[in-house]
Amino acid sequence: MIISFVNQKGGVGKTTTAINLAASLARRNFSVVLVDADPQGSATRWQAVEDNRAFELFDLPDTILEEEFEILSDSCDFLLIDSPPGKSGRTRNILALSDTAIIPVSPSSLDIWSCQGTLEMVKAAQEQNPQLTVHFLVTKKIPGTRVARDIHDELEVFGVKALKSELGQRVAYVDAMKHGVSVTQFASGSKAAEEIEALCDEVLEMSSRVWTVTKEDLYPAASLEEEESEVMQSFDEQSYMPPEWRDSLS
Repeated sequence: MIISFVNQKGGVGKTTTAINLAASLARRNFSVVLVDADPQGSATRWQAVEDNRAFELFDLPDTILEEEFEILSDSCDFLLIDSPPGKSGRTRNILALSDTAIIPVSPSSLDIWSCQGTLEMVKAAQEQNPQLTVHFLVTKKIPGTRVARDIHDELEVFGVKALKSELGQRVAYVDAMKHGVSVTQFASGSKAAEEIEALCDEVLEMSSRVWTVTKEDLYPAASLEEEESEVMQSFDEQSYMPPEWRDSLS
């Protein structure tokens, strides 16, 4: 599954979210590759602090080739992409190859206003990639504030659902990044770690729907007519998923 983190505005938590989600998925024994497609290279610098090998990180500062993404995607369960800010051709190419786009947005007017331009990119990509889905992710939320309470109402005008998971404005995220580790490594019992685990749960729920296999996909119509009763009795949808995915659904 290819998940891209996109927003034309910087500083909304794309890199922080991508790194911590990748680490959480890897802790659950999924194979994960994080592509650092942002010329700023923040994810690459994060890994270099402690030579963190919790998951594989691929630095891609130059042109994105579809063949490269196909190879990377085939080599792992989850391919996460930290996209650059702005409305570049690179981001549009990333969206054209993604299964899901997650738009991190903080509860501020500037971030909310910037969503319009990001969604325009997503809609353009959906013309080329109709299977692309999109979700908002509220980040840097300060509980108890009016803007935090109103953020979902304000996002509804765009007609895109926000994930149930939310990431707060927490020092643990900053400290973990500074030390070159994920927040679950740095402060496993913290609120920040709980938020990342909740996000990971929600992403796995989304991915299980992508992996759902139908009987018609597995058996041609002629075979179904000839062996319908035998096939239907023996069919087990989860048996066609990788072992890790079956475990996550049990």
